[in-house]
Amino acid sequence: MEVVPDVASLAKRPRALALGTFDGVHAGHRAVIGRAVQLAEERGLTSAVVTFDRHPLSVIDPGRVPRLLTANEEKMRLIEELGPDELVMLPFDQEMAAMTAAEFCTDLLAGSLQAQAVVVGENFNFGAHGAGDAAQLRDCGAAHGYDVEICPLVTEHGEPISSTRIRRLLHDGELEEVREILGRPPSAAGLVAHGDKRGRTLGVPTANVDVEAGTIFPGRGVYTARVFVAGAWYRAAVNIGHNPTFQSREEPTTHVTVEAFLLAFSGDIYEREIRLDFLHKIRDERRFDSVDALVAQMRLDIEAAATLTDPALDAVGLGGGA
Repeated sequence: MEVVPDVASLAKRPRALALGTFDGVHAGHRAVIGRAVQLAEERGLTSAVVTFDRHPLSVIDPGRVPRLLTANEEKMRLIEELGPDELVMLPFDQEMAAMTAAEFCTDLLAGSLQAQAVVVGENFNFGAHGAGDAAQLRDCGAAHGYDVEICPLVTEHGEPISSTRIRRLLHDGELEEVREILGRPPSAAGLVAHGDKRGRTLGVPTANVDVEAGTIFPGRGVYTARVFVAGAWYRAAVNIGHNPTFQSREEPTTHVTVEAFLLAFSGDIYEREIRLDFLHKIRDERRFDSVDALVAQMRLDIEAAATLTDPALDAVGLGGGA
């Protein structure tokens, strides 16, 4: 898959396009992208996924921009697995935000992208102020010589799949339902940062993960996870929260930390990239009356991570336990 940073870099060739923000690359997104790839194969076209380098609300209304399910690097990796020839990452700036629906149809799709077929979800909007919808796009395509297919919303458990729904489920720790929707475990990535090293003094050293800004991860609690770092996979118990046992009751912190205890690991991974795939929630975050009680619970959490059976662990060679 060729990643194209803007339309000026595009080769001149007819294309079948999948259009969307594609945050999370969930089942609904995969249906849109898969259909565009299929049309390209059937009609001898180049298949291209067309998305943006940031969430449009970050420019249009920064106060309402949601935390993303996938950072750009992860989004690119997931899209590549679906087999398109190109990924066009359009810079979403003030000029793009001001583009009218008519200009989007004619100048961008028919002109720069040389669309012959376009696939979108039924809730697709485009143009300044979201003035255009999927039905209008179909009319534009008929006028400018490209076909438009509108994919119906994909549902799971009777509800439409959406990035908003996935964010809510993540916040509530409903990882099993998130996995059904995504077709994979929800994940977060970042750098291993230097923390207060409290875990080491407690005999349970953890990796403090500086999760990429603007992305979302599960709500406060303790989770089992599989972790990829330094070229290898590990089981892990991951705490997400405010460290309430060590915070003053009078001065509650608003900073959320992500700390991972990697089973069967030793070594220095500071400043290394780390990816956490969250599998199951063990428990809610809670305050303990003593450090000894906290450490005892941490040992139980680690045991839960060590004994978990899960196909996602089998898939990366961790099925035998720690």
